[in-house]
Amino acid sequence: MLTCVYPPYGGGIGEVARQYAALLTPEHQVTVITPRYYPGMTFAATPGVTIKPMRPLFSWGKAAWLVHLTKTLSQYDAVHLHYPFFGVHERLHKLPAKVKLVLTYHMLPQGEGLKGALMKFSRHYANPRLSRRANLMTVATRDYLETVALLEMGEPDKWRVVPFGVDERFQPGEESDKLTRQFNIRFGEVVILFVGTLDQAHYFKGLSVLLKAVAKLKSQNWKLIVVGGGGMRHHYERQARALKLGKRVAFAGYVPVAALPEYYRLASLFVLPSVNEAEAFGLAALEAMATGLPVIASRLPGVRELVPHGASGLLVPPNDTLALAAAIESLLVSADERYKLGQNALARVQANYRWSAVGQKLLDIYRSL
Repeated sequence: MLTCVYPPYGGGIGEVARQYAALLTPEHQVTVITPRYYPGMTFAATPGVTIKPMRPLFSWGKAAWLVHLTKTLSQYDAVHLHYPFFGVHERLHKLPAKVKLVLTYHMLPQGEGLKGALMKFSRHYANPRLSRRANLMTVATRDYLETVALLEMGEPDKWRVVPFGVDERFQPGEESDKLTRQFNIRFGEVVILFVGTLDQAHYFKGLSVLLKAVAKLKSQNWKLIVVGGGGMRHHYERQARALKLGKRVAFAGYVPVAALPEYYRLASLFVLPSVNEAEAFGLAALEAMATGLPVIASRLPGVRELVPHGASGLLVPPNDTLALAAAIESLLVSADERYKLGQNALARVQANYRWSAVGQKLLDIYRSL
Protein backbone atom coordinates (compact mmCIF):
# COMPACT_ATOMS: atom_id res chain seq x y z
CA MET A 1 0.00 0.00 0.00
CA LEU A 2 1.68 3.20 -1.23
CA THR A 3 0.41 6.48 0.20
CA CYS A 4 1.90 9.95 0.57
CA VAL A 5 0.30 10.37 4.02
CA TYR A 6 -0.99 8.12 6.79
CA PRO A 7 -2.82 8.75 10.07
CA PRO A 8 -2.52 10.49 12.42
CA TYR A 9 -2.04 13.04 9.61
CA GLY A 10 -5.55 14.21 8.77
CA GLY A 11 -7.22 13.94 5.38
CA GLY A 12 -9.03 11.41 3.25
CA ILE A 13 -6.09 9.82 1.40
CA GLY A 14 -4.35 8.57 4.54
CA GLU A 15 -7.57 7.43 6.22
CA VAL A 16 -8.71 5.50 3.13
CA ALA A 17 -5.25 3.89 2.84
CA ARG A 18 -5.49 2.82 6.48
CA GLN A 19 -8.98 1.38 6.03
CA TYR A 20 -8.04 -0.40 2.79
CA ALA A 21 -5.00 -1.97 4.46
CA ALA A 22 -7.15 -3.25 7.32
CA LEU A 23 -9.87 -4.54 4.97
CA LEU A 24 -7.34 -6.62 3.01
CA THR A 25 -5.75 -8.34 6.02
CA PRO A 26 -8.20 -11.31 6.15
CA GLU A 27 -6.75 -12.61 2.86
CA HIS A 28 -3.43 -10.78 2.39
CA GLN A 29 -0.27 -9.73 4.17
CA VAL A 30 -0.26 -5.94 3.92
CA THR A 31 2.63 -3.49 4.22
CA VAL A 32 2.04 0.26 4.10
CA ILE A 33 4.93 2.26 2.60
CA THR A 34 4.71 5.96 3.37
CA PRO A 35 7.28 8.76 3.79
CA ARG A 36 8.74 9.67 7.16
CA TYR A 37 9.00 13.35 6.33
CA TYR A 38 10.89 14.29 9.51
CA PRO A 39 12.70 12.40 12.31
CA GLY A 40 10.40 11.18 15.05
CA MET A 41 7.30 11.20 12.85
CA THR A 42 4.82 8.63 14.17
CA PHE A 43 2.14 6.56 12.45
CA ALA A 44 -1.10 5.04 13.68
CA ALA A 45 -0.86 1.34 14.47
CA THR A 46 -3.23 -0.76 12.34
CA PRO A 47 -3.83 -4.35 13.54
CA GLY A 48 -2.42 -6.92 11.14
CA VAL A 49 -0.70 -4.27 9.00
CA THR A 50 3.05 -3.59 8.79
CA ILE A 51 3.95 0.10 8.56
CA LYS A 52 7.22 0.70 6.69
CA PRO A 53 8.14 4.39 6.77
CA MET A 54 10.84 5.44 4.30
CA ARG A 55 12.96 8.55 4.75
CA PRO A 56 12.84 10.53 1.49
CA LEU A 57 16.04 11.70 -0.16
CA PHE A 58 14.15 14.98 -0.50
CA SER A 59 10.55 16.13 -0.18
CA TRP A 60 8.42 19.17 -1.04
CA GLY A 61 5.05 19.37 0.65
CA LYS A 62 3.65 15.85 0.29
CA ALA A 63 5.85 15.00 -2.70
CA ALA A 64 8.73 12.66 -1.79
CA TRP A 65 11.59 10.92 -3.59
CA LEU A 66 12.03 7.49 -2.01
CA VAL A 67 15.39 5.85 -2.67
CA HIS A 68 15.50 2.32 -4.18
CA LEU A 69 11.72 2.41 -4.59
CA THR A 70 11.42 0.05 -7.59
CA LYS A 71 13.77 -2.47 -5.98
CA THR A 72 11.77 -2.32 -2.73
CA LEU A 73 8.44 -2.79 -4.47
CA SER A 74 9.66 -5.67 -6.66
CA GLN A 75 9.51 -8.04 -3.69
CA TYR A 76 5.72 -7.71 -3.40
CA ASP A 77 3.02 -9.57 -5.35
CA ALA A 78 0.94 -6.42 -5.71
CA VAL A 79 1.31 -2.69 -5.22
CA HIS A 80 -1.70 -0.51 -4.43
CA LEU A 81 -1.06 3.17 -5.15
CA HIS A 82 -3.16 5.95 -3.65
CA TYR A 83 -2.91 8.59 -6.37
CA PRO A 84 -1.61 11.31 -6.34
CA PHE A 85 1.78 10.58 -4.77
CA PHE A 86 4.24 12.94 -6.47
CA GLY A 87 7.79 11.67 -6.65
CA VAL A 88 6.47 8.10 -6.61
CA HIS A 89 3.63 7.67 -9.11
CA GLU A 90 5.87 8.94 -11.94
CA ARG A 91 8.14 5.89 -11.46
CA LEU A 92 5.68 3.00 -11.11
CA HIS A 93 5.41 2.22 -14.81
CA LYS A 94 8.87 0.65 -14.37
CA LEU A 95 7.61 -2.04 -11.97
CA PRO A 96 8.39 -5.62 -13.08
CA ALA A 97 5.55 -7.23 -15.03
CA LYS A 98 5.07 -9.89 -12.34
CA VAL A 99 3.91 -7.21 -9.85
CA LYS A 100 0.21 -6.38 -10.07
CA LEU A 101 -0.52 -2.66 -9.86
CA VAL A 102 -3.80 -1.33 -8.45
CA LEU A 103 -4.43 2.41 -8.45
CA THR A 104 -7.01 4.30 -6.41
CA TYR A 105 -7.63 7.76 -7.90
CA HIS A 106 -8.40 10.13 -5.05
CA MET A 107 -8.35 13.56 -6.62
CA LEU A 108 -7.26 15.80 -9.46
CA PRO A 109 -4.11 17.52 -8.15
CA GLN A 110 -4.16 21.27 -8.63
CA GLY A 111 -1.90 24.13 -7.63
CA GLU A 112 -0.69 27.57 -8.60
CA GLY A 113 2.65 28.98 -9.74
CA LEU A 114 5.68 26.69 -9.90
CA LYS A 115 3.92 23.99 -7.89
CA GLY A 116 0.97 23.96 -10.29
CA ALA A 117 3.28 23.83 -13.31
CA LEU A 118 5.17 20.85 -11.89
CA MET A 119 1.90 19.07 -11.14
CA LYS A 120 0.71 19.67 -14.69
CA PHE A 121 4.00 18.36 -16.11
CA SER A 122 3.80 15.27 -13.91
CA ARG A 123 0.24 14.54 -15.02
CA HIS A 124 1.16 14.95 -18.69
CA TYR A 125 4.25 12.76 -18.39
CA ALA A 126 3.21 10.13 -15.86
CA ASN A 127 -0.52 9.53 -16.19
CA PRO A 128 -0.56 7.76 -19.60
CA ARG A 129 2.33 5.48 -18.57
CA LEU A 130 0.83 4.84 -15.16
CA SER A 131 -2.64 3.93 -16.46
CA ARG A 132 -1.20 1.62 -19.13
CA ARG A 133 0.86 -0.17 -16.49
CA ALA A 134 -1.99 -0.47 -13.98
CA ASN A 135 -3.92 -3.74 -13.91
CA LEU A 136 -6.97 -2.09 -12.36
CA MET A 137 -7.95 1.41 -11.24
CA THR A 138 -10.64 2.41 -8.76
CA VAL A 139 -12.49 5.63 -8.04
CA ALA A 140 -15.10 6.42 -5.39
CA THR A 141 -17.98 7.61 -7.61
CA ARG A 142 -19.12 7.07 -11.18
CA ASP A 143 -19.68 10.81 -11.48
CA TYR A 144 -16.02 11.60 -10.76
CA LEU A 145 -14.91 8.76 -13.04
CA GLU A 146 -16.85 10.08 -16.02
CA THR A 147 -16.13 13.78 -15.53
CA VAL A 148 -12.53 13.80 -14.24
CA ALA A 149 -10.62 10.53 -13.74
CA LEU A 150 -11.32 8.94 -17.12
CA LEU A 151 -10.34 12.13 -18.95
CA GLU A 152 -7.10 12.27 -16.97
CA MET A 153 -6.08 8.61 -17.09
CA GLY A 154 -7.90 6.94 -20.01
CA GLU A 155 -8.07 3.11 -20.14
CA PRO A 156 -11.88 2.84 -19.70
CA ASP A 157 -11.90 -0.96 -19.36
CA LYS A 158 -9.66 -0.92 -16.30
CA TRP A 159 -11.89 1.14 -14.01
CA ARG A 160 -14.02 -0.06 -11.08
CA VAL A 161 -16.19 2.14 -8.87
CA VAL A 162 -15.46 1.37 -5.21
CA PRO A 163 -17.04 3.90 -2.84
CA PHE A 164 -15.14 5.09 0.19
CA GLY A 165 -16.78 4.08 3.44
CA VAL A 166 -17.35 4.94 7.06
CA ASP A 167 -17.16 2.69 10.10
CA GLU A 168 -19.72 1.99 12.79
CA ARG A 169 -18.26 4.52 15.23
CA PHE A 170 -20.00 7.21 13.21
CA GLN A 171 -23.69 6.98 14.06
CA PRO A 172 -26.30 9.12 15.84
CA GLY A 173 -25.99 9.50 19.60
CA GLU A 174 -26.29 11.84 22.55
CA GLU A 175 -24.46 15.14 22.68
CA SER A 176 -21.35 15.28 24.84
CA ASP A 177 -21.97 17.42 27.95
CA LYS A 178 -18.24 18.00 28.15
CA LEU A 179 -18.07 19.47 24.62
CA THR A 180 -21.25 21.46 25.17
CA ARG A 181 -19.60 23.14 28.15
CA GLN A 182 -16.23 23.46 26.41
CA PHE A 183 -17.70 25.42 23.50
CA ASN A 184 -20.30 27.22 25.65
CA ILE A 185 -23.22 26.08 23.48
CA ARG A 186 -26.46 27.61 24.67
CA PHE A 187 -29.79 25.76 24.74
CA GLY A 188 -31.38 25.82 21.28
CA GLU A 189 -28.22 27.09 19.57
CA VAL A 190 -27.71 25.52 16.12
CA VAL A 191 -24.19 24.14 15.73
CA ILE A 192 -22.64 24.28 12.25
CA LEU A 193 -19.65 21.95 11.81
CA PHE A 194 -16.62 22.03 9.53
CA VAL A 195 -14.00 19.23 9.60
CA GLY A 196 -10.80 19.44 7.58
CA THR A 197 -7.02 19.72 7.82
CA LEU A 198 -6.01 23.39 8.01
CA ASP A 199 -2.84 23.31 5.94
CA GLN A 200 -1.82 24.57 2.51
CA ALA A 201 -2.30 21.15 0.92
CA HIS A 202 -5.99 21.30 1.88
CA TYR A 203 -6.67 24.88 0.71
CA PHE A 204 -9.41 23.45 -1.52
CA LYS A 205 -11.60 22.60 1.50
CA GLY A 206 -12.88 26.17 1.33
CA LEU A 207 -12.94 27.23 4.98
CA SER A 208 -12.31 30.83 3.92
CA VAL A 209 -15.49 30.71 1.81
CA LEU A 210 -17.46 29.33 4.77
CA LEU A 211 -16.26 32.08 7.11
CA LYS A 212 -17.33 34.74 4.62
CA ALA A 213 -20.71 33.02 4.23
CA VAL A 214 -21.55 32.80 7.95
CA ALA A 215 -20.60 36.47 8.32
CA LYS A 216 -23.61 37.19 6.05
CA LEU A 217 -26.15 35.20 8.10
CA LYS A 218 -29.15 37.11 9.44
CA SER A 219 -30.01 34.48 12.06
CA GLN A 220 -28.31 34.96 15.42
CA ASN A 221 -28.75 31.62 17.19
CA TRP A 222 -25.85 29.64 15.75
CA LYS A 223 -22.22 28.69 16.35
CA LEU A 224 -19.62 27.39 13.89
CA ILE A 225 -17.14 24.82 15.20
CA VAL A 226 -14.03 24.27 13.07
CA VAL A 227 -12.32 20.92 13.66
CA GLY A 228 -8.80 20.46 12.29
CA GLY A 229 -5.19 21.37 12.89
CA GLY A 230 -2.46 22.60 10.59
CA GLY A 231 -0.20 25.49 9.71
CA MET A 232 -3.05 27.61 8.26
CA ARG A 233 -5.10 27.68 11.48
CA HIS A 234 -3.82 31.11 12.56
CA HIS A 235 -4.62 32.49 9.10
CA TYR A 236 -8.25 31.39 9.42
CA GLU A 237 -8.47 32.67 13.00
CA ARG A 238 -7.29 36.09 11.80
CA GLN A 239 -9.91 36.00 9.04
CA ALA A 240 -12.64 35.20 11.58
CA ARG A 241 -11.55 38.15 13.71
CA ALA A 242 -11.44 40.45 10.67
CA LEU A 243 -15.02 39.41 9.83
CA LYS A 244 -16.01 40.27 13.43
CA LEU A 245 -17.35 36.77 14.03
CA GLY A 246 -16.15 36.83 17.63
CA LYS A 247 -17.35 33.94 19.77
CA ARG A 248 -19.64 32.65 17.01
CA VAL A 249 -16.68 30.65 15.62
CA ALA A 250 -14.72 28.19 17.76
CA PHE A 251 -11.53 26.49 16.55
CA ALA A 252 -11.28 23.06 18.14
CA GLY A 253 -7.84 22.17 16.73
CA TYR A 254 -6.73 18.67 15.76
CA VAL A 255 -9.11 15.91 16.88
CA PRO A 256 -8.11 12.22 16.56
CA VAL A 257 -10.43 10.01 14.52
CA ALA A 258 -11.56 8.11 17.61
CA ALA A 259 -12.93 11.33 19.13
CA LEU A 260 -14.55 12.74 15.97
CA PRO A 261 -18.00 11.10 16.40
CA GLU A 262 -18.64 13.23 19.50
CA TYR A 263 -18.09 16.39 17.46
CA TYR A 264 -20.52 15.30 14.76
CA ARG A 265 -23.15 14.49 17.43
CA LEU A 266 -22.72 17.99 18.80
CA ALA A 267 -23.71 19.51 15.46
CA SER A 268 -27.02 20.24 13.74
CA LEU A 269 -25.64 20.53 10.20
CA PHE A 270 -22.36 20.00 8.36
CA VAL A 271 -20.77 22.14 5.63
CA LEU A 272 -18.30 21.03 2.94
CA PRO A 273 -17.52 24.29 1.07
CA SER A 274 -14.79 22.91 -1.24
CA VAL A 275 -13.70 25.17 -4.07
CA ASN A 276 -12.60 22.88 -6.94
CA GLU A 277 -12.21 19.32 -8.28
CA ALA A 278 -9.36 18.59 -5.88
CA GLU A 279 -12.35 17.59 -3.73
CA ALA A 280 -13.52 14.34 -5.25
CA PHE A 281 -15.71 12.83 -2.54
CA GLY A 282 -15.71 14.34 0.94
CA LEU A 283 -15.00 11.70 3.59
CA ALA A 284 -15.91 14.14 6.36
CA ALA A 285 -19.29 14.73 4.70
CA LEU A 286 -19.83 10.96 4.71
CA GLU A 287 -18.98 10.80 8.43
CA ALA A 288 -21.50 13.57 9.06
CA MET A 289 -24.19 11.74 7.08
CA ALA A 290 -23.51 8.57 9.07
CA THR A 291 -24.20 10.59 12.22
CA GLY A 292 -27.57 11.72 10.84
CA LEU A 293 -26.54 15.24 9.84
CA PRO A 294 -27.75 17.13 6.77
CA VAL A 295 -24.86 18.28 4.58
CA ILE A 296 -24.46 21.52 2.67
CA ALA A 297 -21.77 20.99 0.02
CA SER A 298 -20.33 22.48 -3.13
CA ARG A 299 -21.81 21.13 -6.36
CA LEU A 300 -18.67 19.33 -7.57
CA PRO A 301 -18.11 16.04 -9.43
CA GLY A 302 -18.21 13.17 -6.97
CA VAL A 303 -19.55 15.29 -4.11
CA ARG A 304 -22.87 15.77 -5.91
CA GLU A 305 -23.23 11.98 -6.15
CA LEU A 306 -22.55 11.52 -2.45
CA VAL A 307 -24.94 14.31 -1.42
CA PRO A 308 -28.01 14.35 -3.70
CA HIS A 309 -29.51 17.85 -3.64
CA GLY A 310 -32.75 18.04 -1.68
CA ALA A 311 -32.51 14.42 -0.53
CA SER A 312 -29.70 14.18 2.04
CA GLY A 313 -28.48 17.75 1.85
CA LEU A 314 -28.18 20.90 -0.23
CA LEU A 315 -25.72 21.72 -3.02
CA VAL A 316 -24.45 25.20 -3.89
CA PRO A 317 -22.04 26.51 -6.55
CA PRO A 318 -18.42 26.43 -5.34
CA ASN A 319 -16.97 29.76 -4.20
CA ASP A 320 -20.44 31.35 -3.99
CA THR A 321 -20.65 32.87 -0.51
CA LEU A 322 -24.15 34.28 -1.06
CA ALA A 323 -25.58 30.92 -2.15
CA LEU A 324 -23.81 29.16 0.71
CA ALA A 325 -25.14 31.67 3.24
CA ALA A 326 -28.68 31.26 1.86
CA ALA A 327 -28.48 27.46 2.10
CA ILE A 328 -27.21 27.60 5.68
CA GLU A 329 -29.90 30.14 6.57
CA SER A 330 -32.63 27.89 5.17
CA LEU A 331 -31.58 25.04 7.48
CA LEU A 332 -30.95 27.24 10.50
CA VAL A 333 -34.60 28.29 10.52
CA SER A 334 -36.12 24.85 9.85
CA ALA A 335 -35.49 22.06 12.38
CA ASP A 336 -37.94 19.86 10.46
CA GLU A 337 -35.94 20.16 7.23
CA ARG A 338 -32.69 19.45 9.07
CA TYR A 339 -34.21 16.32 10.57
CA LYS A 340 -35.65 15.07 7.26
CA LEU A 341 -32.42 15.56 5.33
CA GLY A 342 -30.38 14.06 8.17
CA GLN A 343 -32.50 10.91 8.32
CA ASN A 344 -32.26 10.51 4.55
CA ALA A 345 -28.49 10.93 4.78
CA LEU A 346 -28.24 8.24 7.45
CA ALA A 347 -30.34 5.81 5.39
CA ARG A 348 -28.13 6.47 2.36
CA VAL A 349 -25.00 5.63 4.33
CA GLN A 350 -26.49 2.44 5.76
CA ALA A 351 -27.44 1.26 2.28
CA ASN A 352 -24.24 2.14 0.42
CA TYR A 353 -21.26 3.35 2.40
CA ARG A 354 -20.37 1.18 5.39
CA TRP A 355 -16.79 -0.14 5.27
CA SER A 356 -18.05 -3.68 5.83
CA ALA A 357 -19.72 -3.63 2.39
CA VAL A 358 -16.88 -1.74 0.73
CA GLY A 359 -14.41 -4.35 1.99
CA GLN A 360 -16.09 -7.08 -0.01
CA LYS A 361 -15.77 -5.04 -3.21
CA LEU A 362 -12.10 -4.46 -2.51
CA LEU A 363 -11.41 -8.13 -1.81
CA ASP A 364 -13.28 -9.09 -5.00
CA ILE A 365 -10.92 -6.84 -7.01
CA TYR A 366 -7.88 -8.57 -5.56
CA ARG A 367 -9.39 -12.01 -6.22
CA SER A 368 -9.93 -11.01 -9.85
CA LEU A 369 -6.20 -10.33 -10.16
